[in-house]
Amino acid sequence: MATEMPTVTGVFTRASSGLVRQVRTQDVVFYGVSQIALSYIVFVVLAWGLYPGASMPIAALIATVGGLAMGVCYAMFATLYPRTGGEYVYLSRTLSPVVGFVVSFSFAFWEAFYAGVSGAFLSLYSISPFLAGLGLQMKSQALLNASTWFNHGWGIFLGGSAAIVLVIWLQIRGAGVYFRWQRWAAYAAFASIAITIVVLLLAATGALDFKSNFDSIAGAGSYNKIVAQGVKAGLAPSAPFNLGNTINFMIWPAFSIWFAVASTSFSGEIKNVQRSQLLGISGAVVLMGIAFIALTWLYQAAFGSSFLLTTAVQGVPVQAPPYVPFFTAVAGGQPILTILMSVWVVFIAVFVIGTTLIYASRATLAWSIDGVAPEWLGNVSERYHSPHYALLVWGVVAEIFLALFAFTTLLGPISGFLGLAISFIVVSIWAIFYPFVRKVQFDNSAIAWRVGGFPLMSLLGIIATIIVGYGFWRLAVDGSFSTNLGFADGGAAVGVIFAAIWFFAFKAYRKRQGVDINRRYAEIPIE
Repeated sequence: MATEMPTVTGVFTRASSGLVRQVRTQDVVFYGVSQIALSYIVFVVLAWGLYPGASMPIAALIATVGGLAMGVCYAMFATLYPRTGGEYVYLSRTLSPVVGFVVSFSFAFWEAFYAGVSGAFLSLYSISPFLAGLGLQMKSQALLNASTWFNHGWGIFLGGSAAIVLVIWLQIRGAGVYFRWQRWAAYAAFASIAITIVVLLLAATGALDFKSNFDSIAGAGSYNKIVAQGVKAGLAPSAPFNLGNTINFMIWPAFSIWFAVASTSFSGEIKNVQRSQLLGISGAVVLMGIAFIALTWLYQAAFGSSFLLTTAVQGVPVQAPPYVPFFTAVAGGQPILTILMSVWVVFIAVFVIGTTLIYASRATLAWSIDGVAPEWLGNVSERYHSPHYALLVWGVVAEIFLALFAFTTLLGPISGFLGLAISFIVVSIWAIFYPFVRKVQFDNSAIAWRVGGFPLMSLLGIIATIIVGYGFWRLAVDGSFSTNLGFADGGAAVGVIFAAIWFFAFKAYRKRQGVDINRRYAEIPIE
């Protein structure tokens, strides 16, 4: 691929990015697992009642198919351009520099948004239900009070801040250190998920009695009373299966499943890019897609659909949040099981923060190398081989969003998905046309695979565009997904406009310095 592109001596002001290839294939899988953030399944269950007749498992399956098709397209592009920066690199070199930058900037900004908001999610949806379940089982008011504390203001902020500081510290010490910690966290998370599935299966089959366990902590007859209240309020699932609402509901599991593609941001640090990205992205999507399908089905079978729908609206009559991690703890009935089943919820919630900061920092490094961001943002530690300044800058941005979430009502939990999905739809559409528009480059590449003579990349691009495109449209109009559509739509639009202004401003600035940015976009970036 490199031989197909013109080269110009002295275009870049440095010989290398400063990063080194030290990331394994399994690390890419575990990154995708963390980025997908299975712990966000809390949202899926809470929102289910807003789409009468929707099937959570089928919606998760649709999202998985779309995510897999799109993910392979991303992996193919990363094979063509195995450099740090993700879609910024291959879109700027094959489609348009300004499109590449705008898409990348929008994704990086909203990833930083979710670095902060995910810190809040850690406190709200992972730590709080864990402490509540443990507190009720051990009859500890101190644990229950701690659970309540993590649900508000300073509890949200300090819990999230601790996680943000931890992952930045690990990443500043280098990709090798960070991914080693992520690897061990992933092993523990997979074991925890397996235990959770076994407990839910036992509860679904009656070997564990969730109803009795719930009544033992909430009072005799509490389960039946909640279900009866739900029927009276019209919250029980009375609607038959509805395919249309199931397809519309697909954007909720997609909010997690589609994000494994962000691993292309650190392609320049992966030992075997072609193999690692293809296996890593597709492996993470398939594994977590199966987990979403299994868990959403098991939650209904173990807890009861009427119970889930009612508690999502009315809460529970105990000092605990009405979230599925808490209900799972109740189903297990033992403090040791509560601890073991909370490992994946907590660990994944911590490392999803790290995944967002990796993307943002690597994208910023790529911008700096090309000259469309300040040079100091591209500085890489000679000792640790990490973009330390970029990590610190995005860490500060994350802290600001975390504070806004913790102490104000300005931010919603899922307000930024539309801004992120801009990348998904652009890459999916470009994957359709790339093999034809860039025919020579495609035919001479390692991913010139065909099905019946038709490029596989184009075929997958069509599938991804249909599913992702529909999801993109739903994100723009679905008031159930984002209650503040003005913020979601306006925020995405402002991000795009700001990014375009940034790009042309830096291009003009570099021109005054005697630097022709276009010459850099005619080359593959330095490694």
